[in-house]
Amino acid sequence: MTTSTTEDPAGASAGATTVTLTSPPRKHRNTRVILYSLIIALAACSFGFDQSETGGFLAMPAFNKDFGSYDPVTETYVISARHQTLMYGVEVAFIAIGSVAAGFISMYKGRKFGLYLCAIATIIGAGLQMIAHYVPMVVGRAIMGLGIGFAAAFSIAYWSEIAPAHLRGRIVIFYQFFLNLANFVGSCIDQGTHSMLNRWAYRAPLLTMMGPALLMLALVWIIPESPRYLVAQDQSEKARTNLRKIRGPSYTDAEVEEEIAETIKFTALEKELDASTSYLDCFRGADRRRTLIAVLMMVGQQFMGVAFLAGYMTYFFALVGFTNAFVVSVITNAVAIGGTVAAFPIVTYLGRRRTMIVGAFINAFCMLSFASISVAHPGSKAAARCLITFICIFSFTYSATWGSIGPIVMGEVPSNRLRSKTVSIALCLSFLMALVVITSIPYLIGAAYLNLGTKIGFVFGGLTVLVWIATMLYLPETKDRTLEEIDEMFLTRVPARGFRTYVCTHQVAGYDLTGDMKEDGIIHTEYQLTPKAGAV
Repeated sequence: MTTSTTEDPAGASAGATTVTLTSPPRKHRNTRVILYSLIIALAACSFGFDQSETGGFLAMPAFNKDFGSYDPVTETYVISARHQTLMYGVEVAFIAIGSVAAGFISMYKGRKFGLYLCAIATIIGAGLQMIAHYVPMVVGRAIMGLGIGFAAAFSIAYWSEIAPAHLRGRIVIFYQFFLNLANFVGSCIDQGTHSMLNRWAYRAPLLTMMGPALLMLALVWIIPESPRYLVAQDQSEKARTNLRKIRGPSYTDAEVEEEIAETIKFTALEKELDASTSYLDCFRGADRRRTLIAVLMMVGQQFMGVAFLAGYMTYFFALVGFTNAFVVSVITNAVAIGGTVAAFPIVTYLGRRRTMIVGAFINAFCMLSFASISVAHPGSKAAARCLITFICIFSFTYSATWGSIGPIVMGEVPSNRLRSKTVSIALCLSFLMALVVITSIPYLIGAAYLNLGTKIGFVFGGLTVLVWIATMLYLPETKDRTLEEIDEMFLTRVPARGFRTYVCTHQVAGYDLTGDMKEDGIIHTEYQLTPKAGAV
């Protein structure tokens, strides 16, 4: 991509600068990008094992005996709703904390340092959970939560920054693919150990969580630090070296130099625009819209009930009467892998906007349908089969759409200078919403409380309808767009429906650095774009 710099022809303001991108990016072999991305995807494996395996612990007699109390009525050991809430809620709370902390760590220490922290926290957290006492279990889940928060934030930010535009969508899908793959393997492990009456019923699954983290810890040193981060730290030479390593031999030195020059130029303009950024900047000007879209992508997942299914699916199936709940969990996780595989061609050919709209509609239909049928025919075999069928359709659709493509959009829409902060905000709010769901579920579906059972589908189905409407109104199409083109479209306030057909001028021009003093005493900076003649 060729970059040139000229003075603003309109003379909008002193010192105004125009960056012109005169040629589109070329496609190359990106073997190294894929290799580095696969190493980082190991973080998603630990998260996937944690989701499926710990979700099945509540249906294990050995786990309930070690952490619950004896119920003389049912003659079984039961973990109270309060202890379930603390045991599972503390992890989600610390995932939110980890995702916020990742924004600061990413800014000052870089993406690679954060990946080391992710692996270490996962290993320590899983190890503590193997101690058959309540307090170490809760502390271990808290530390595991930090690792998961780091994994989500650092991996998505790193992938978004190193992947070429035409590969970015497929690269970020690695996260959901390996998460679902680990979910499936984890549910198979639970199926194999749940009938054991000793502590290895749950210790064996916990050991598998350590495997991917140990492997990642051993391999992270291979990964180069993000060139965009290094440029932001005024380490241009090191950034150039790292970009050359990431791009590999199929890129010429001239192409690498052009790409790094573009990154340096845009980073310099962003620094000139705002020498220091804060989380409040994510909610100012054009960045407010971008932040809200990122939040919609992640909080929308929780509205659909993904935290409920990930954390309580096996327990839920057992609660509503399935005697083979672990087998059903294995089946639904296998279906989810198929959905993630389908996401690769979907994101390439259908893009983001249409896929997410259709996905939200199908997910809402599934939730409302199984709830309606279960209410109309309670306790029947037909209702049970419908429940499994619609949960499988939901798992496939969610994995092919929102689960895979939501993180892609979250990584694409933020501005370069606020990407790590915007991702942190979106993830934090998503996990806080997951915390609300996780802590509420035992009281919503428990027989001793509201006892909603399958009627929980009405709750998540109704919320998914709201997500579907918001997606139609606000989600733009960013398929095959460079991050700089996305910047341009947001700065020119292109409507969501107009992104797909908008012809970019490949210019980011004219920052009025003197600003305009408003009545509220805040200096507002104007973005003045200088389009090429004949551009739409």
